Amino acid sequence: MVSDYVMTEHDCVGRVRAEDPVGLAAYTMDSHNCTRVVLGGRAFNEGNVEMGGIHPYPISYRSVVPKEGECSNLLVPWALSASHIAFGSIRMEPVFMVLGQSVAEAAHLAIRSKCSVQRVDYPTFRAEVAGRWSGSHLARSCPPSSQFRGANGEFVTR
Repeated sequence: MVSDYVMTEHDCVGRVRAEDPVGLAAYTMDSHNCTRVVLGGRAFNEGNVEMGGIHPYPISYRSVVPKEGECSNLLVPWALSASHIAFGSIRMEPVFMVLGQSVAEAAHLAIRSKCSVQRVDYPTFRAEVAGRWSGSHLARSCPPSSQFRGANGEFVTR
């Protein structure tokens, strides 16, 4: 899916920051070997990518919602709008659990508000999940990539 917001490497490394988070990701950007070729009688793997050092970053609500006019009642927590390399970081099960809970909350709000998922009022969504979603405090204060969590849970600048 390609939506109004495509999660990219820039999100993963903190160059850009989604202002409408529905969850956080923080895993290494990776892509496993794509092919195996034989050169000179030896097998070589190709296509391996591993980019570590990723700090928590927000995943945009717009990346889990199709473009308006394409579908009005669909939320996509798994096959979200992301580049291949960004999906390599987002694809971890705990992230999908958070995204699943977030889109369920958004679906409930869309039904209650009698609107499409694209028209869900994000500030209302955020306020409603803040009391129920244990990661919401992180989404409100997600640090830039130059910061990390200290031993006491506080954000510390490197």
